[in-house]
Amino acid sequence: MYKSLFKISLLLFGFTLFSCKENRQTTAEQKQVAATSVVQAANLNVAESSKKVKENADREISFDIVDPFRKDDYENCYVHGATRLIHKTDNSFMLTKKDFAITDVDFSDINYEGPGYTIYSYQSSANKNMEVIIIEGQADIGTAWYYVVVLDGEDLVGKFYVKEPRANSENTDMKDFINVALKDKDLVLKFKKDKIAGYSKALPNLRTEGSYLCLDKKIK
Repeated sequence: MYKSLFKISLLLFGFTLFSCKENRQTTAEQKQVAATSVVQAANLNVAESSKKVKENADREISFDIVDPFRKDDYENCYVHGATRLIHKTDNSFMLTKKDFAITDVDFSDINYEGPGYTIYSYQSSANKNMEVIIIEGQADIGTAWYYVVVLDGEDLVGKFYVKEPRANSENTDMKDFINVALKDKDLVLKFKKDKIAGYSKALPNLRTEGSYLCLDKKIK
């Protein structure tokens, strides 16, 4: 009888050891699976974040709201909403927005003596704080140059001449020739190839994008 009890005790002890071993192994495996899942989830989150950063960096914002400035002969200025270009001399303006003086726009360095200006405001429905103002200096025949002023609210973030390429203002409206976009911190001016005037030149620093020649300008 004692022998039988001893055997039963040995069997119960062995079964208990085996069960503990199995439990420890199962727990270890579960922890390993959980740790692997956490690592995989972390890697997925990093990959998704990197993808979103890249997508945001590559995203191009189009300036799809294009309106002309109105000439106000009484105030001797050009007006679009809260933005004004007020004549100082025949060749210079004071640019103001919401009655804040922002910058001088002066063409005296190129001795401009043309008949006048056409001025457009480019804004984006995706970022209405930005405004790109393009002034077309008209020549006796066609277009002499363009001058670009870039505003972020009431802050000046860029201004520069564009001397080439040009359309012929006698038969092409500027809004049909120049498109504007913002890609990261690059302002992109897109010139319609088939509207470039015969007397104009395509400069080597322009890149091709479909039916456009593009000029990239870094802004603040």
